[in-house]
Amino acid sequence: MKRYFLSLRVVLLASLLVGSSCNKFVDIKPDDNIPVANYYKTEADFRAALTGSYANLRGIYNNYYLYSELPADNARTFGESEGSQGPFDKLTWTPITPQISGAWNDAYRTTALANIILARIEPVPFANPATKTQYIGEAKFLRALMYFNLVRYFGDVPLVLTEVTSEQDAYKYNRSPAADVYAQIEKDLLDAEAALPVTYAAAADKGRATKGAAQALLGKVYLQQKKWPEAEAQLAQVVTANTYQILPDIANVFGLGKDNNAEIVFAAQYVATGFGEGNSFVHNFVPQPSGTSITSVTSNSTCVGTQDLYNAFEPGDVRRDAFLGIYIGTETYYWAKKFIYRVTLQNEGENDWPILRYADVLLMYAEALNNNGKTALAIPQLNRIRTRAGLAAKPLTLSSADTQLAIEQERRVELCFEGQRWYDLIRWDKEVSTMQAFKTKYLPLDRATVNLNPRPEARLLPIPSREVALNPNLKQNPGY
Repeated sequence: MKRYFLSLRVVLLASLLVGSSCNKFVDIKPDDNIPVANYYKTEADFRAALTGSYANLRGIYNNYYLYSELPADNARTFGESEGSQGPFDKLTWTPITPQISGAWNDAYRTTALANIILARIEPVPFANPATKTQYIGEAKFLRALMYFNLVRYFGDVPLVLTEVTSEQDAYKYNRSPAADVYAQIEKDLLDAEAALPVTYAAAADKGRATKGAAQALLGKVYLQQKKWPEAEAQLAQVVTANTYQILPDIANVFGLGKDNNAEIVFAAQYVATGFGEGNSFVHNFVPQPSGTSITSVTSNSTCVGTQDLYNAFEPGDVRRDAFLGIYIGTETYYWAKKFIYRVTLQNEGENDWPILRYADVLLMYAEALNNNGKTALAIPQLNRIRTRAGLAAKPLTLSSADTQLAIEQERRVELCFEGQRWYDLIRWDKEVSTMQAFKTKYLPLDRATVNLNPRPEARLLPIPSREVALNPNLKQNPGY
């Protein structure tokens, strides 16, 4: 069957997953491919379809660092990983870079599943109507999350909100203005916030989207658009609800067996079953020359920290050694310790990827408060993060400009490797100046062959060339 330009073949043949009784609700084994016409008849069908939608997040967040972390100054590739990941480190991607098509396809595959669920769920009887409301909220949350990724990656994108049932139907879509995409994201998240529970009673449901996740994601969406009053109001709800907390010891936030802790708002869930449900963090983040000295399997130096990141930690900051390991071979590698443990199989790690973390929420809240002229209220939120890191609190007399710089510093080191840095720089309109300064500082030292390309157009990825060829309605982004 021909693949539609939006990767919506899934609307005609859905890959669905069947749940198990394990303690992660996505701890599942792929079962079969079931034609849509024979499915979506019962409550159980919709639960399985939603589980399949969540399962898509695994592949998406295995590669998320490419688009959100590697282009910035916190991370880099080395010679061993230049061939495939180098364009993201050097900002030299093109419309034919394979991973860009992957980002487009994976996001639209997930929105397609959400659209099918939303189109077909209403007439199906549920034992408890509240469960149906919850499922609708989850589908809208996932659709919003995917469109938030898409609009940041590509800008204007096709906004598909209904089930696509034919190839002709798929080709009718143009790129919708980014403002319209953001408006739909906001609507979906407001609906999800009203529909989702604060928590789930069953251990097997841990990891599903919650009210707090919808609120936090909407706060991030507002923040990225610099809608400061809306961001403040939204994030305040998360902060005052006391559902989440900053764990006293940073060592308890990351690592095997620490998933879904009180600091995690929403995460992509992984489990090592041997059926492709684990993560590839070891392959991506551990230096290849280290062999099996760091983990039990080999890796590829795909996303390793920079000396600039290492030097960004203040003296006495306990996060530096908690978050960064050092391997010295012919070169010095700073690797992402927060995501690494000794896995036994390649691509079968089972620690989760934190899509939304409470430390992120507090720093976003501080940024919104500061931009709303409430600097004295912003600084205590910032200091909650600094105190755990073993650092002195910032004085309440700090100016608004200096508070913003302090927030930027804390976001850089606290959230390193979590896929925040590149889009933070873009929000602050600093991605070009930061990367130009990085290029000037480090090219003469150890990156002499690097051709960093910090230019305004690089804040958007190119539309994949295959999609433009398949659908003439899609116009390429400037600069490509």
